[in-house]
Amino acid sequence: MISKLLPLLATSALSLAAPLTYEGSEGPGKGKHIVFLANDHEYRSEETSPLIAKILAKHHGFKCTVLFGIDEKGHIQAGSAPIPDIEVLEEADLLVFYARFMTLPDDQADALVAYFERGGPTIGLRTSTHPFNDQKGKWAKLNFDYEGKDYLGGLGEQIYGNSWHAERGQDHYGENHAKGACISPAVGVTHPILRGLTPFHAYSGAYLSRPPAGSTPLLDVQVLDTFEPSEKIQPGKETVPAGWARDHYIAPSGSKKEARVVYASYGASEDLIDDSSRRFLINSAFWALGMEDAIEPDLEVGFVGGFNPSPYTTGAFFRSKVKPADLAGWDSGVMPLDSMFGGLDTTDNWAQTNIKKVFKTRPELMEQIKKFHPDFAPAYLHPEEPEEPEEPEEPEVGE
Repeated sequence: MISKLLPLLATSALSLAAPLTYEGSEGPGKGKHIVFLANDHEYRSEETSPLIAKILAKHHGFKCTVLFGIDEKGHIQAGSAPIPDIEVLEEADLLVFYARFMTLPDDQADALVAYFERGGPTIGLRTSTHPFNDQKGKWAKLNFDYEGKDYLGGLGEQIYGNSWHAERGQDHYGENHAKGACISPAVGVTHPILRGLTPFHAYSGAYLSRPPAGSTPLLDVQVLDTFEPSEKIQPGKETVPAGWARDHYIAPSGSKKEARVVYASYGASEDLIDDSSRRFLINSAFWALGMEDAIEPDLEVGFVGGFNPSPYTTGAFFRSKVKPADLAGWDSGVMPLDSMFGGLDTTDNWAQTNIKKVFKTRPELMEQIKKFHPDFAPAYLHPEEPEEPEEPEEPEVGE
């Protein structure tokens, strides 16, 4: 009997966890519904998405719904997890898509595919060029490594213009997780999305991207020789594309859809500390919806509520035991400061190495953690010093 109840309890937890909706009241976006999908393992899409959603709703009047991957207890799960209430895409005017290596139940993949089959506009961030991995059955063609001619490169390549493919699409550029980058408007380009945009720092570093044919370049990225903002350019790394716009994509059925698409290769929550990084995303939403006449160089992009970005890495530093409801309301923090970082108790050597990199690039982080969790002291960060060998005693004279 208990075993029969467990799936029901898990389903109940999922249904109680979502969706998170911010209702705008006044502004040019009134009457428009933007849906954000946040489900990546690494770059904190679960923080980036509600942050931008709150700005668009509070300052500009949009209705914004944020969908997350949710675990069996109703907590936001940073990574490939089921997405409750994804059917809300049926009423979306715009999809802001931020995913990485997902595997979804067929009915949830159906809902996402249906959005693209009706030709809805979309904005993709960072890892959205490789949003599916190991998807089985009828939607295997969505996978980033799909090589079939009917949908080469999967959803990422056919919708946003690249997949994770060193020869044909994207790859790391510079020292991943160790070097930051400067992102700037593409040289010589005039586009509504670029109004008011100035160069900004991206802690997430750079991808080597290849804009699709027929797209309009929007952003360039220069790898730095530092993690923090600086003017020190990494030797041998020239400026490469970091974002573009186009007016069509190929839906999973193979049909071409006339729809506005924006892609940007940044998007870690730490990237959004800079006003200009947020401005690009706010402007992109207006343009994707055909509202470019409302884009002013000084559109409001200020934070709504608290913003406490978490370090990005795979499998750690996500805020644990946070439910969508904890992010509701204008005054809520993204994320709650009293939520502990997850994944730091790992015993995996590879994961521990990544965590050490995070502390190395953010020397102030340990002090911040200690304010709320004074007992935090994982052994792998403080290995025991080897005992010094005892010096042999000097023999006494005559011994």
